[in-house]
Amino acid sequence: MADSTESLRRFRSELANAVGRSRRARREALHRREDARKRPTKPGGEASSGGQAAAEHRAAALAYRQRMGLEVPEFAEPESNAPAQNSAEPKSQEQTPSDGSDLDFSQARIMR
Repeated sequence: MADSTESLRRFRSELANAVGRSRRARREALHRREDARKRPTKPGGEASSGGQAAAEHRAAALAYRQRMGLEVPEFAEPESNAPAQNSAEPKSQEQTPSDGSDLDFSQARIMR
């Protein structure tokens, strides 16, 4: 009988230790999640505009490639506010059916 009570006592002790470890692990995971949510979402903690950051990254990449002796292709700088090349408005599906027929079953036409 003493053996069974000893086994039960050890089992309860192991169970209490396991529950304690799981609670600590949960608290630590919640703490990590909160820390991750507080961090800025942009790499490097940048709060500047995207265009400025992209230009800085582009300059750093160019400097690295030149330093490593890699070929640096010449490309035009991207223009973020450049107008579209085709100034003519494309026709909507409502105006031009895709199969060339005169029947138009687009959602905009049906919902009217």
